[in-house]
Amino acid sequence: MTKIESNKKVIEKPIVEVYAYLAVPANYEVLMPSKVRSFEATEDAATLDIEGIGKVELAITERAEYSRIVMLPQNKVPFKFDLIWNLTEQGDNTEVQAVINADLNLMMKMMAEGLLKDFLDVQVHKLTQQL
Repeated sequence: MTKIESNKKVIEKPIVEVYAYLAVPANYEVLMPSKVRSFEATEDAATLDIEGIGKVELAITERAEYSRIVMLPQNKVPFKFDLIWNLTEQGDNTEVQAVINADLNLMMKMMAEGLLKDFLDVQVHKLTQQL
């Protein structure tokens, strides 16, 4: 497994508020990088059409209140992965980091690792701007 981590960012909001925002897939639309051509969401899932990859349906499969949200693909994707949002309380603020654990062979790792890191960093950056 390859672990790809975003930069950690501190959001000047209480952890309860950040968690509540991330627990709703529809809120992710404004966090998407420009390579996402379309976005649709339901109560527990989001479908992204990513340039160069195609459609990926991600569903929230675990909610650990105020600390972690886990999303897994629900359709066939080129490699197995999960996307995890980790939240840590820092007084009145919240530290946020997004992590992808991906089952990448050497060739896929060389091609995708940088793109996935950028994808996560953009989402975390936009989250700090949004909140």
